[in-house]
Amino acid sequence: MAFDTSQSQVDFWLDNLPHDTAAFPSLDLKRRRSSEHSESRKRRHPISPPRSGAGHSSPSPEPDLMLPSTPNKSLVKRPSDEANTDKDETPRASTRSERGPISNAPDFKARSQSTSQSDTCSRGSKRSKRSQSPTKNFPLYGPEGRRLVRASLGFTNALTLPQALRQLIGEMRCVSAKNGIMPQRFKTELEKLPEVECFMEPLFDYMFYDDEIGAESERLVKRAGAEELVRRASRIAERSSDCASMLSDEAAWNGLVHTPLLEMLVSDMRDAPEHKILDFMPCTTTNIDLPYHRFAESASRVDYIFRFHPKHDIAILTGNAPLPSQQEPQQIQPETAPCCNWTSDRMLQQYPLGISIETKRHGGDIAKGEQQLAIWHAAQWEFLRSRAGPSAVGELGFLPGIVVQGHSWSLVITTWNQAITTVLPNVEFGRTDSTVGVLQVIAGLRKLRAWSMDTLWPWYKRNLPELRNSTADN
Repeated sequence: MAFDTSQSQVDFWLDNLPHDTAAFPSLDLKRRRSSEHSESRKRRHPISPPRSGAGHSSPSPEPDLMLPSTPNKSLVKRPSDEANTDKDETPRASTRSERGPISNAPDFKARSQSTSQSDTCSRGSKRSKRSQSPTKNFPLYGPEGRRLVRASLGFTNALTLPQALRQLIGEMRCVSAKNGIMPQRFKTELEKLPEVECFMEPLFDYMFYDDEIGAESERLVKRAGAEELVRRASRIAERSSDCASMLSDEAAWNGLVHTPLLEMLVSDMRDAPEHKILDFMPCTTTNIDLPYHRFAESASRVDYIFRFHPKHDIAILTGNAPLPSQQEPQQIQPETAPCCNWTSDRMLQQYPLGISIETKRHGGDIAKGEQQLAIWHAAQWEFLRSRAGPSAVGELGFLPGIVVQGHSWSLVITTWNQAITTVLPNVEFGRTDSTVGVLQVIAGLRKLRAWSMDTLWPWYKRNLPELRNSTADN
């Protein structure tokens, strides 16, 4: 069947098509509905301010509308804003609990790049912010021109140091070289050790000294036998190696290594009967008394102190006037109790203090340990100056202390001059990773005990009012 597709036939067909206006709304109706919908949206969303540079853009038929948002809520920081934030600031947990719209979805790529940095900051926030860099530990500044600075023995003119300090440093360097560090009576027992037999820890004659004493002194000192002391030193070395391999914390090092070593020194390796005056004690919770704490740094405690027992010194005791330290604790009144040191512990204040020791675990922050000991020494200088005067403090000259990091034991010296406390670190004198090393550390402690008994204790008796008055009465 053929179709007539001429122009006239097509026009006739179009003219006869039915017109259903109900099925197709008029253009005016469409525009009216669109206008009503637009007005409804305008009532729901406030008009936003005009954009910058709108004068250069084509006019818009409708004003820009502000998207809905939760009132009184701060905007969430976008990852793109991280360039303007402090990356050393300790991360804080977000206080927002609701989920934002999809337009606020985080940039996961930026978040993944900052994950490792955030983890590092979180771990670092458990420590003091000042311990992040050794350069932040020194110098410290206090009121009235007080400063805590760090110097170096390598760049200090030796002739400017006090003669007693030069002598002590020389003796500690001899200990570091293992020169005369062990009694001759230890040699036979040391030769039985596996590390010595395998020549991993060779013994030489210059390591030993003659420790023969008279029969009367032997009876008074009551030294332990060589076999027992070598066995205990070997046990300390084993525990030290265990703590290092297990990355033990500071408390484990103190309990398993440092305390047994110090106990050997004060109880079983006395060099003279009068050494019973000096004892040690842990003081990890002892604070500096506020009048002597002149720096804002909160980490200012140490782990061990040596203390003098005045009641063991026959030159101080009198039959009629006992020291307050001999009285019962409940009889000591705050206004009459002796104050012989710079701590806030009222019971400990009865005792003059000697060498102080700060310990750190294996891999710990040695610079932070030096700072803690230096702040402690700065308080000691303040106390001594307030009780004895500047001239007597100048006579003393310096204060030795010890910083321990894992195996390593090091001498740290502080001096005081015109409100400036100077730290002179760090002469390593022994390591506890072997039996000979443990005995080497004890040899260094013996040198410091000799300085305490020959220099510091006589100075205390001359200059501390409580001890000076008791000595004068005697």
